Amino acid sequence: MNAIMGEFKSMRETLKQEGLRQGVKSLWKRYGWKMVVAVFAYYLIRDVTLYIVIPSLIIKGLW
Repeated sequence: MNAIMGEFKSMRETLKQEGLRQGVKSLWKRYGWKMVVAVFAYYLIRDVTLYIVIPSLIIKGLW
């Protein structure tokens, strides 16, 4: 997980340095499919937490 977060932070820094338009192109050239995996993993973790974990904790009365 730390490796994915490290890649994501590196991508974000590249995006900040080169601007949005050039940043996306350079991110794709630099990371390729890793960028897609990082974004997918981020949204997967976020959605599972929001729509599965939190509601199940509320139903069980642990929240």
